[in-house]
Amino acid sequence: MTSSSGPGISLMAEFAGYGYYAEIPAVVWDIQRIGPSTGLPTRTSQADILFVQGLSHGDTKHPILLPSSVRDCYDFGMKAFDLAERLQTPVFVLSDLDLGMNNWMSDPFPYPEKAWDRGKVLDDEALAKLPKFERYRDRDGDGIPYRTLPGVRDPKGAYFTRGSGHDEAARYTEDPEVYARVMDRLAKKYETARTLVPPPEIVEDDGAEVGILAFGSSHWAVIEARSSLRDAGVRTGYLLLRALPFAPQVAAFLKKYERIYVVDQNRDAQMAQLVRLESGFGPERIRSVRHYDGMPIDARSVADAILRQEGKPTAPMPAEPPVGVTTDRST
Repeated sequence: MTSSSGPGISLMAEFAGYGYYAEIPAVVWDIQRIGPSTGLPTRTSQADILFVQGLSHGDTKHPILLPSSVRDCYDFGMKAFDLAERLQTPVFVLSDLDLGMNNWMSDPFPYPEKAWDRGKVLDDEALAKLPKFERYRDRDGDGIPYRTLPGVRDPKGAYFTRGSGHDEAARYTEDPEVYARVMDRLAKKYETARTLVPPPEIVEDDGAEVGILAFGSSHWAVIEARSSLRDAGVRTGYLLLRALPFAPQVAAFLKKYERIYVVDQNRDAQMAQLVRLESGFGPERIRSVRHYDGMPIDARSVADAILRQEGKPTAPMPAEPPVGVTTDRST
């Protein structure tokens, strides 16, 4: 496990691809901050989504967890290790600097009671029952092979961990059909991840024709913005996205509403791009709410952006404070 921000993550690209193709569990935390380059080191952002999801050269897709609170960071810290072991792949956790550096209130963390999920691990007893062991063969149809851990005594448990072309038995090969077969299996593993990642949290509102999709620390601004939108006559359903790949509930939510507003703390509407790509819906249905000045997103920005696109008036700006009175957004 390691942690960094965007500039450090960029230096891990080759190793991330190696971990994906050689199927090595790893956990990487990315505390996102403003870029490009070193950007604004003390300002928050959600702009590493597309960058991290395909980090490496070639065809790569990494599972990503998206905590929205300090409690999520605690829970996802454990969940990320379980997923990495279960899926045998690098798993990224995309927090942001608002969560990583600012003070947040939180309930006490519960002591963990669930055992660590090591996934498909064969011990000596299991190996003794097998005629042979092939590290990269999918025996269950879910894209995930079995593995052994260092220390097994049965010689069948030995294998090469290959980042170069390999077949199911971890033997080097440049056979194009074998390579395509391995890549198709890795894609199947990513589909299996949909059933293992944390599902979204969904809040419905009777009579709503508009949906909001958000993730990370944007969650708290959206909760407040939904109240303002309701007062303005716009009732909304809400989906808090907690992971990539999208769990099955996301597709059902997207089909339910005529317009979906995706809240992104980045310039290029990166999550909205992913939603459009996966759903097949265009920008008229999957709309964007963007906030990328480095300050934590606020409810007014979310509500006003949606009201403008819904053709409704926004609330007037508050009057300037009297001379000698200061305002502080951090409070």
